[in-house]
Amino acid sequence: MKRISFKWSTLAILGLALFGCEKDNNGGPDNEQELITTVALKFVGGGQTLTFTAEDKDGDGGQAPIIQPIALKANTDYALTVTFLDASKAPSLDLTVEVKKESNDHLVCFVATGAMVSPQPQDKDAAGNTLGLESTLKTGAVGSGTLRITLKHMPTKSSPSACGTGETDAEATFNVTVQ
Repeated sequence: MKRISFKWSTLAILGLALFGCEKDNNGGPDNEQELITTVALKFVGGGQTLTFTAEDKDGDGGQAPIIQPIALKANTDYALTVTFLDASKAPSLDLTVEVKKESNDHLVCFVATGAMVSPQPQDKDAAGNTLGLESTLKTGAVGSGTLRITLKHMPTKSSPSACGTGETDAEATFNVTVQ
């Protein structure tokens, strides 16, 4: 009798150990956040192709990012392409591919000040919502300002202030001169 009691208690403890502890998982796949070290902006317009980058190769902390100032022509139509890279690896890893693949989970947001006009996103995610990797803009008069680019993860795209929702994966503010 003592032996049977021991077996039942051992089975009960084993059952609790196996079924009582669940893996910490929200039901989705493990989605490890990649390191985004570089935000690259390519402007095509006015007979030119111009590329400007914001680089922080050591990630948060450590060295300050190096952000190239943007110089654009006044009163000119531009197509803008945004690219996200991990330059901590050799060769650099283009994370834009992953952003496109997971387009429903990402949003590129723009905030322009001064003489810089806000880009108008032209591309959509798989559900038909704004993505923002490809945009257009028309510069105005000569002047200066800034352009902040933010990559949001899991934003509420249906919200009127979608760029204020979700988590920030990358952000860079460029000084802009329109000449």
